Amino acid sequence: MTWLVGWHSRIGRAGLRLLALHLLWIIWTLRGGIVLGVFPATAAVYAVIRRGILTPEHGVRVRLRTHFGTTWRIEFAAANRLGYLLVIPWVILVINRRLVAVVDFGAPGPVLAGLLTVLGVVLFAVSVNVWILAAHFDEGALAMLCRALTLIPARPAIAALTILTAAVVLAGYYLVPGLIIVFGLTLPAALTSQYLWSTGLLRPPATPVPTRPAPTVGPAARTSTAGAAAAS
Repeated sequence: MTWLVGWHSRIGRAGLRLLALHLLWIIWTLRGGIVLGVFPATAAVYAVIRRGILTPEHGVRVRLRTHFGTTWRIEFAAANRLGYLLVIPWVILVINRRLVAVVDFGAPGPVLAGLLTVLGVVLFAVSVNVWILAAHFDEGALAMLCRALTLIPARPAIAALTILTAAVVLAGYYLVPGLIIVFGLTLPAALTSQYLWSTGLLRPPATPVPTRPAPTVGPAARTSTAGAAAAS
């Protein structure tokens, strides 16, 4: 029973920290006027998760706000470049999907639809992984997209399970829409990052080392100290 209560407590604390992170994502997205704020806020979410600041330790709320705001400012230009480079293929893919659905291409129609579906899965995999990689590597937007794209053929099982993890969360959001309001981006970001760390492909955040209190001076120590002073 004790372990069950402990698990409930840990899950509850993790949920509250993810909620706080989601609120920061909303605030800083609005601060950038949505258009220029959403991608730096997204980069800041993954950076916070990468640094392990969601761990339940003293002062976590202050450090969470401070680190989020600092990362948002530092990654403002780079995150917007990465985000809008990612938006371009999505826009092209959506437009082509609409054309295939509306225009009769004859026999090649089903082939084109299948090809667009495959490209959509690949683009979804890149979108899921690129922000995790961007939190671990200090490279340009194009390099990050190439790295995320290379991950798919290089580690197909890992890439598949990563997008499956994100897809399960999105399915949960579809079944319980209220979860989107509570967790938003933070839940799939945390779960996919945790999975990639578990594979050993990326280095997990360092576990904070608890500070030890200064040792108290006992009677024996005080006696020896006094004796040493007298001898001198």
